[in-house]
Amino acid sequence: MSYALYLHVIFLGLVPFHGGGARVILSEAENYTFQMPWLAYTRLHLTLQTNDTVELYIDNEYMCDCTSYDFVVEPSEQFLILMKSEAPVSGMFTAWQEIPFENLIQALTLVIIGLFGIGIKIAGKFR
Repeated sequence: MSYALYLHVIFLGLVPFHGGGARVILSEAENYTFQMPWLAYTRLHLTLQTNDTVELYIDNEYMCDCTSYDFVVEPSEQFLILMKSEAPVSGMFTAWQEIPFENLIQALTLVIIGLFGIGIKIAGKFR
């Protein structure tokens, strides 16, 4: 049961290299640009929220002029996010990963084995 709880509460926010997210700061010192590489080991959901409009590029492909943007990255993809603005901007990337199917099966199997063991113990008391 603990493993299933871990998968549904803690694992989702354990995105390699970034944790559950990363701060974004576009300042004059960096020419109002910000870039960050990401690597997805499992299916990764990213949300960008900023306090002002930024030009958003993913792998040098223009996406939008926006203050928020949501996207999904497939496993084993590495990509570079680039943002540009005309003025100082701050914001946050929030990331969460999907639980791999194999881990869900493993957690379910452990719960079933545990319940089966409890059932045997209870059945033994009524003999």
